[in-house]
Amino acid sequence: MKISDLLAMELGESVSVANEPFTKIGQAEITLDDGTTMFWLYDDEDNMLSVAPKEDEIVLFHQITEEIEPSEVILFQNKEYEFSYEDAGVVKQVDGDALLEEEDRNGFSDYQSKDGETLRVITNENSGEAVSYVGRTVSEDDLSEI
Repeated sequence: MKISDLLAMELGESVSVANEPFTKIGQAEITLDDGTTMFWLYDDEDNMLSVAPKEDEIVLFHQITEEIEPSEVILFQNKEYEFSYEDAGVVKQVDGDALLEEEDRNGFSDYQSKDGETLRVITNENSGEAVSYVGRTVSEDDLSEI
């Protein structure tokens, strides 16, 4: 399955992502400060797929309940995550049940562990609310129809 197929899925449709079922209940389109478009897809199990089509990047995230304070190094579940990337953008479009509102500005920081996991902290710059996720990069080969 290609990234374009994933983004074209209707709300309520399911896909297998790295052998985990993902039923799309929401999608947000974010335009980053550099003009790049990123998509965040949500399912009904507190998972999020972060899709950057231009970079062919897909990350399967699981929402975590612990409050994470951004710093250079974060210790989470006995694992160190080092700061690797940050960006920000404005939500241009929301379909279905997404945790974002159109025109909200969100910043996010990514932290990488030595074994390749990513911890992402997303902060709504309008409300100050933060949500954290932990996940792993997947490829188009890890996507399949159910």
